[in-house]
Amino acid sequence: MTMERILRAMGDVMAERGTEKAGINAVAERAGVNKVLIYRYFGGWNGLLEAYVQRGFFLSMFNEKFLESVPDSLPAENRSKVWSEYTIQFMREFRARKPSQELIRWEMSHGETELARRLADFRDQSYKDLIDKLAPYSDFDPVAITSLMVAAVTHMVLISTQRDKIVDIDLRTEAGWERLETAIRRIYSSLNIALERENAKKVEAK
Repeated sequence: MTMERILRAMGDVMAERGTEKAGINAVAERAGVNKVLIYRYFGGWNGLLEAYVQRGFFLSMFNEKFLESVPDSLPAENRSKVWSEYTIQFMREFRARKPSQELIRWEMSHGETELARRLADFRDQSYKDLIDKLAPYSDFDPVAITSLMVAAVTHMVLISTQRDKIVDIDLRTEAGWERLETAIRRIYSSLNIALERENAKKVEAK
């Protein structure tokens, strides 16, 4: 319970101050514990950050829960809709998680560090697990497609804290975000049609 309280305090401090200004002293104060406990449990700041990501307080756990909610042996024709809903739910979840946004910002400015690479690798593995189970037509490079969509969603959410609009999409309103969700559904629907046609051509060529 103490470890969980520390990790939740970690998220609160990052949300309020940003990852750059968060520190063990602030986390210990928020959690109501002696900072010695944080060193004992996590070994220091880097260990605390890794534990925050790996123990479900970051988006990786969202990916795992989504994966568990999808039936095994999902037919290929149903996977496009599932991918669409995953991307939309991911966007909603990321919008709601201020600490996750701050941690991504930190990674973007510290990408050369070993810790940032480990955190990114852990998150990337959760995407690979999703792709292995859910991606339609594995020979059409679903890793590249997923990377583009996740990057786009991440950019939109992060930039919404800096700008009110992108072109004429109002990022301050739910109506603006609903436009983006509709666009995601259309992209995946169109992509599915295109992949089905390409796959059919391959079959005919044989």
